[in-house]
Amino acid sequence: MSPLFLCTRIKTKQVNMRRCTLLLLLAVLCLGTAVFSQETTSEIQGTVTDNNNAPLSGATVIALHTPSGTRYATTSRRDGRFNLPNLRVGGPYTVTVTYVGYKQSQQENINLLLGQEFKADFSLTNDSKELKEIVVAAGTKKQSV
Repeated sequence: MSPLFLCTRIKTKQVNMRRCTLLLLLAVLCLGTAVFSQETTSEIQGTVTDNNNAPLSGATVIALHTPSGTRYATTSRRDGRFNLPNLRVGGPYTVTVTYVGYKQSQQENINLLLGQEFKADFSLTNDSKELKEIVVAAGTKKQSV
């Protein structure tokens, strides 16, 4: 064998070893983050409907973490569904749902576990209020020059 052939073969092996080392390092880094990532929060999700079981879009949903006073808020989507992600683990939480023309609904003493997707569904009832008579008075004021 010629020395030129041996040098070329050694260089090729070195290049291949470098490629293998880089690929192995890349694989360890990518897989390592997936293995060592941790979930540290919980979620509350559910639906808001009226007394006819029709979804209510745009209802305000507020979760209050009672010990800290932290408030998490969202609105229900077109299909009445909502979700409050990244909530602090523990509790107790009080979840309140409001919508114009409906009575407020509330669920209390909700405690969340790590990684839990707590289901909280709400059915709101009509809140009919009769408005009293409104009197509007108008007048003109003369200004002196």
